[in-house]
Amino acid sequence: MKILFISALLYSCNNQTTSSIDPSQRDTLPYSKTTVNEYSHYFLKEADQLDTTYFRATYPIFKDSTINTLIASIVHLEGDTSMDDAAHRFINSYNEYVEDNNGKSTATWNRDLHIDVVSNTPAVLGIRTKQEEYTGGAHGDHFTLFSNFDRQSIQPISIDDIIPKENKAKFVQIAEQHFRKQEGLKSQDPLSGKYFFEEGKFTLADNFMLEKDNILFYYNVYEIKSYAEGNTELRIPYASFKELISEKGLHYIKSINSLAVN
Repeated sequence: MKILFISALLYSCNNQTTSSIDPSQRDTLPYSKTTVNEYSHYFLKEADQLDTTYFRATYPIFKDSTINTLIASIVHLEGDTSMDDAAHRFINSYNEYVEDNNGKSTATWNRDLHIDVVSNTPAVLGIRTKQEEYTGGAHGDHFTLFSNFDRQSIQPISIDDIIPKENKAKFVQIAEQHFRKQEGLKSQDPLSGKYFFEEGKFTLADNFMLEKDNILFYYNVYEIKSYAEGNTELRIPYASFKELISEKGLHYIKSINSLAVN
């Protein structure tokens, strides 16, 4: 497969960055949304179309530099120091792959990264990181990560901050009941075989987000099910375990509800 180099197109589209101000009036931390695009200078011709490897990221930039440092610590999972560095490294990896194969490639790569602010209150900052990536093979990879921070301490919020350890066992029982109902399972049905729970014992995902009426636990692909089964979202209404929530947890939930859109 012949790889075409089209410098004119690269000049017009490579390394594009755009910004726009987020219009939300409910957010307590002001920020803008920025998009970074970068493309490989190697193009793959298929029939009458040209395709190329790209990196695309959309993410918030806060006026508070401390928050930006916080966001960077959870977004750059591979040690990059900036989104531009992440883009350069990804594109350079593809370019090196092509050059090591004498200028030939059978497929283009891509990475789409979206970082969104899902909670922005005086008490809680919640961030969702979604990434889709393809670097060859039968299928691409994708994941969603949620990060929650206490606005006063600027520290991560753990599930232990929401559910005290002495209430954890009872909460896990309630969560398993909701999981079984969602999956159409009876109380005696095993959680092995189709599911990847260790020793067939239900466990909570570390990945969670506080919503208006529920706590969301998010299991990415391969965590508890096969790739074909996809992701699993487990929502547990606060009303079903309100007596187990800590004072700090109630404070977070109240803060989210105070700014929630009906």
